Amino acid sequence: MTAPAQLSLADAAREAATRLSSILVTMTALTPDGTEVSRLYSTHPDTYAVGGRKRMDPSQTSPLWKTQVVEGQQAFLGADRDAVREFFFDWETIEGLGCGAIVNTPVVLDGETIGSINFLGSEGSLTSDSVEVALDITARATAAVAAARAEAFPEVSR
Repeated sequence: MTAPAQLSLADAAREAATRLSSILVTMTALTPDGTEVSRLYSTHPDTYAVGGRKRMDPSQTSPLWKTQVVEGQQAFLGADRDAVREFFFDWETIEGLGCGAIVNTPVVLDGETIGSINFLGSEGSLTSDSVEVALDITARATAAVAAARAEAFPEVSR
């Protein structure tokens, strides 16, 4: 059996559009000090610019989300607008793009969470089945996220 093909950041976003009907895909990396996430890739760079940052404190990041995705290394599913509004401070921007559902997957390398891939679609379009697809895409894009993180933050070794 051959290993699944590794994906570039752009290929992962294209696959998400095809397999998950994603409207928006962003990929982020934890900054070396772990206090922020920095956007490495975005399908909507005019709205969510590459290099944009979000603090990992309660003013910009839900503590429950941080516990689940970053610390617990588990995917997060927000299947409807209520969940998006509860967990994401930028929900108005998200809704403005036509998104009302989200799956966030941790990018884990050698046991360490180094970032997340964020798949957003229309309300009701993402389900528990979508989480499995998102995890598959994430696993195959981990090397590309790690490389982009190392480029953005040369002080990290990977």
